[in-house]
Amino acid sequence: MLCAGVAFSQPTENVLIILDCSMSMDEKIRGQKKIDIAKNVIKRVLSEIPPDVNVGLRVYGHKRDAVKGFLGIDKCEVSELLVPVSPGNRALIYRELTRLRPVGWTPICYSLTEASDYDFINLTGKKRIILVSDGMETCSGNPCELAVELVRENSDIAIDVIGFDLSADPSVISNLRCVALATRGKFYNVGNPEEFLRSMQQIFSISRDVQGRILGE
Repeated sequence: MLCAGVAFSQPTENVLIILDCSMSMDEKIRGQKKIDIAKNVIKRVLSEIPPDVNVGLRVYGHKRDAVKGFLGIDKCEVSELLVPVSPGNRALIYRELTRLRPVGWTPICYSLTEASDYDFINLTGKKRIILVSDGMETCSGNPCELAVELVRENSDIAIDVIGFDLSADPSVISNLRCVALATRGKFYNVGNPEEFLRSMQQIFSISRDVQGRILGE
């Protein structure tokens, strides 16, 4: 029996957004670049969620000349935690988003590994990654197999995947969907700004009236 007057706090939510900044995000939908659509959606959703939700930002593919032997960084290791997962950092995330340009490759496996190994250290509560990608891995590794391995290693991180303007190739869709389902997350296949926004709102439980296409529920 619960005692009257006793308040029970909800578990802290720790959310890391991983944003695709590969070259294909420079392509346009309805005359607007995909990267700009993603930036605008993320900014809007962050303005709507409670301030006590810990949020961070990691990106990949955002450095053009990061090739081994030039800057000492392999193009398949261009993944960076720009804003650590913490409260009260919305303005910093907005500023970092503004600077991003889509110029590189798509190291999804490397990004997820870095995030799971380092980005939630010393954080308690629920841990969630929101992976936004408009395509498949272009470096080594298989994201689906990596997700399965994370589960085998008892990772407590759920991964939601927003596939933005994906190709019609069934293998691309099924692999990214696997990443989500293997980790108890959800996969959203969206093709326009409205569906993108609704999927982000659904993840953060901002809106219950979501009309976007959701696969794998």
